[in-house]
Amino acid sequence: MDQDFVRLGKELKAAREQRRPRMTQPEAAAALGVGRSTIQKMESETGKAAQVTPTTVRSYARLLGWTDDSVDRVLAGGDPVMAGSSAEAPAATGEPLGLTPEVEYELRSGETLGSQVISLGPEEEDGHIIVVLKGKKGLAPEKIERILERYGRARPRLQGLAADVDEVADS
Repeated sequence: MDQDFVRLGKELKAAREQRRPRMTQPEAAAALGVGRSTIQKMESETGKAAQVTPTTVRSYARLLGWTDDSVDRVLAGGDPVMAGSSAEAPAATGEPLGLTPEVEYELRSGETLGSQVISLGPEEEDGHIIVVLKGKKGLAPEKIERILERYGRARPRLQGLAADVDEVADS
């Protein structure tokens, strides 16, 4: 399977820009002890993340709040997962989530294949759309890949919802 460094760059940039509090490239570089050009390479939409050492890319991903396996997931066509935000965690505790029974059932069943938080505006209080991609437990890798491909096609439309909401709020 080809590794998608272009997509990785876009995901890293989006994660940094959606981070609260906001983080600039120079701030990220200082936190990692690297130059700004290294951050620019990792966030490049031309695949230059491949030129950065894997250790540095993973350190940057952790700084942005991703789990340790998120870089590999993105390179393989999946989505990054935020550390501590797994949809599986509430199921393990059995605590109610305060959602409709149908949504709680879906979150607690099957296997989480990906997740994403889409901000509805620049401020934390503007709200978020939370997407959790689920599948049956024990799916064959080729079936998971097909599901991830379908989600990959739908994902830009979901991200467009946030932009549409922002445009309506500004008018």
